[in-house]
Amino acid sequence: MLAKAFRVRGTRVRRIYHDARRVERFFRDADRRAVRDQLPPSDLRIAADRGFLVLPPGAFVEAEAIVADAREALARFNAAAPPQGKNRKRFLQNVLDPSTLTLDSAVVRLALREDLLSAVTTYLRIVPFLTSIQVFHSDVVDDVPTSSQLYHCDGDDVTQVKVFVYCSDVDQASGPLTVLDAASTSTVQRWTRYRYRQRITDDQVRDVAGAGDSQPVLGPAGTTVLVDTSRCFHFGSRVAPGAAARLVTMIQYQTPYSFMLPTSAQSALPFRRLITPRLALLHRQVLGE
Repeated sequence: MLAKAFRVRGTRVRRIYHDARRVERFFRDADRRAVRDQLPPSDLRIAADRGFLVLPPGAFVEAEAIVADAREALARFNAAAPPQGKNRKRFLQNVLDPSTLTLDSAVVRLALREDLLSAVTTYLRIVPFLTSIQVFHSDVVDDVPTSSQLYHCDGDDVTQVKVFVYCSDVDQASGPLTVLDAASTSTVQRWTRYRYRQRITDDQVRDVAGAGDSQPVLGPAGTTVLVDTSRCFHFGSRVAPGAAARLVTMIQYQTPYSFMLPTSAQSALPFRRLITPRLALLHRQVLGE
């Protein structure tokens, strides 16, 4: 209840909870800090003032297999019995059962790549947890934009990284992920007195940040974007009538101080089941050790 009360507030109040959790876990996270400090530098870098990084197809060798696997998951999807999870939006459906994933799955191999984890860890300043892998299918819904189709920041954590791998070609009509950089987001949050779980309009963002600051992420299948969805306003899935549906694989990393991860929740992390003694300590920590 305490976490939920802080989670939906403004940025300053949320930071109080986050900092208190860091203090609470200081000794417990000593090994995570040690592993962080030993990671080799990565060519990938998420700039703090930007909060996101777009990479072209071919940036990761796993992308081609991730695209193929996502399309297979969509072909198997049974809308009458969708996978477990919190996403039940008509315009954004998870078509992947994460219990089918193994260490050999292409998306898990990407999620555990050392260069990617180095970039995420450097940005978050701590070895994170892998908290979710989903495949989202977005199709036309004949209605006005709502929920995550409007600008918002995710309330799960004060800072986090989601990796989106496009598994279909995405143009403007396909409802691309659209991101406002972290610095501009902070300005809009102050002007609108933003509280998490709120949704704000395009006009509100435009009035404060200007028309050209938001970036729609367009590109062919394999295009990948790393984005801090807690620090960057974003929206997606505004698929235009007659446009091709959008398919995207999502990997989510959160800090140990997430509002969604009280101390008792660590043992229930979804990919903890993949931990084996042969894995490197970094990978065991990311999976939930």
